[in-house]
Amino acid sequence: MSRPSAIALAGMAALMLAMGIGRFAYTALLPQMRDEGLLDVGSGGVLAALNYLGYLAGALWAAFSRRADAPRRLMAGLLASAMTTLAMGLELGYPVWCGVRFMSGVASAAVYVYSTGIVLRSLAARGAAGWSGLHYTGVGVGIIVSAMLARAMTSGGGASEGWRWLGVVAALAAVGVAAVLLPAAREEAPAANDGSALVSGGPPMGWLTAAYGLAGFGYIINATFLPLMLRDQAGTASAALDGWLMVGLAAVPATAFWVRLSFRWGVYQALISATLLQAIGVALPVLVDGMGAAMVGAGLLGATFMGIAGLSQWLARVPDARATARRIGLITACYGLGQVLGPLLVAIRGPAGGFALPVMMASAALLCSALFLELSRRRERLA
Repeated sequence: MSRPSAIALAGMAALMLAMGIGRFAYTALLPQMRDEGLLDVGSGGVLAALNYLGYLAGALWAAFSRRADAPRRLMAGLLASAMTTLAMGLELGYPVWCGVRFMSGVASAAVYVYSTGIVLRSLAARGAAGWSGLHYTGVGVGIIVSAMLARAMTSGGGASEGWRWLGVVAALAAVGVAAVLLPAAREEAPAANDGSALVSGGPPMGWLTAAYGLAGFGYIINATFLPLMLRDQAGTASAALDGWLMVGLAAVPATAFWVRLSFRWGVYQALISATLLQAIGVALPVLVDGMGAAMVGAGLLGATFMGIAGLSQWLARVPDARATARRIGLITACYGLGQVLGPLLVAIRGPAGGFALPVMMASAALLCSALFLELSRRRERLA
């Protein structure tokens, strides 16, 4: 039987692979891809939107699928995530890259959903749920890895070489994850799932769903374009990747921090606080010039985006596991839609449009999200 520490570390590696690298390495390497003439802001925004669309499709497929062969689907997601990362380092042409980034998004969702389910259930069965916090650090670790490698590529190599190196890291991580989590999954008792549960019961979902959708739009523009934004601003161009590294460093302890804070304040109060802080962090890089504001904004972004996701999904759960999956699937759909719309807005405005207006719209969306969360809290009390 696998040890709890090994299961938690494998979970961390899974999220590092699928989210930190498979999803967010694009943010780190996008400035160099633009400088090398591989993409411009418009085409880069479309690629990002397709990745988030794939994530949305994959998350809904996982949440609403009638059959859930978790080990097999996790293995498929791990392989696809590593292969699509490697594929971005090949000269396949823009149309093929569009398909690659979409499939990368589907793979990210599969790894996130199935690895998290296996890790949490396996740790609970061993009486070691406290180890679960290590699992969620994987996103921040992956961002740190991608930021450091992208920085190394600026002094030698190039974006394509960076993608290939990250693909190697992803492949090695996939082997390690499979070696630990697949046996752990086979030790679980199979759960029946006939797909009969409906998105019903539990607290009302309307305001929470709207708030989570706005949160998806609110964070994703900075989470996709922050290094490019800093590269184009006077005073921050030489340290653009430092901002993205700060996002990763802040993200590592963030989920555990917000969960612990929610025990003191309550989940809604912690979630509203995180959302308001993120609204400030998103706006800072375009409101205030200089590295200080950029780094504070990056830190606030990294310190809140995983906490917001975790606390929102916690609010959506109900005692029935299948109904919980469908409720989380519903709010994930709205969150995913917000993620798709953010990069598309930047793409539509094009290289000449700049980032100031989209970023301020994102910050305003987060303020509205906090308001909707307060309305959701009051409606739950009445219900």
